[in-house]
Amino acid sequence: DGMKIFKFGAEILRSSSTEVGAITDELIDLMDNMIETMILAPGIGLAAPQVGWDQRLFVMNIHEEEFDKIINPKILETGGMCTFHEGCLSFPQLFADVVRPEWIRVQYINEDGEEVVQEKDGLWARCFLHEFDHLEGKLFVDYLSKKQLKQLREELSRIEDEGLLQNQA
Repeated sequence: DGMKIFKFGAEILRSSSTEVGAITDELIDLMDNMIETMILAPGIGLAAPQVGWDQRLFVMNIHEEEFDKIINPKILETGGMCTFHEGCLSFPQLFADVVRPEWIRVQYINEDGEEVVQEKDGLWARCFLHEFDHLEGKLFVDYLSKKQLKQLREELSRIEDEGLLQNQA
C-alpha cells in the first residue's frame, strides 16, 4: 500500500536534506518504493522528505511509463515565468496557482550513477522545481499571497493538524 506520506505540519518537510553519498541497493529500493507510492497516491512527483527520508532525491512521472529518478539535483539556470495550478501529495486535495520559472537547466545523478544535464520546460520543469524545493524544506504554499493563504486557511489548518500528529508518531 505504499509508504506513509508526511503532511504539511510534519517537521521533516521543513528541514534541508542531506546529499546522497553512494548509490546503494537500499537507495534503489527506496526510489522504487517511492515510485510505487507516487503512482498509488496518485501524483507525478515525490521527494524523499515526503516519505520521511532525509536524502536529496526525488522521483517523477511526467510521461506515461517514464520514471525519472533524480539524485543530488542542482539548478544551473532558469528563465521566464509562468503560473500553474499546483498540488502536492503533502497537501491532500489542495491546489493553488504558483508562479515559477518556465524553463530550467539542471544537473543530477541518475540511478546508474551517471551525471545528467538537461534543459526542459513545461510540466517536467515545473515538477522538478517543486520537488527540488522539498529538498530545501520549502513548500508550494510558501509562494502564495496573503490573499491566497486566507482563502485556503481552513483547509491548511485541517491538513496541518494531521501533519503535527505525524511528528509524534
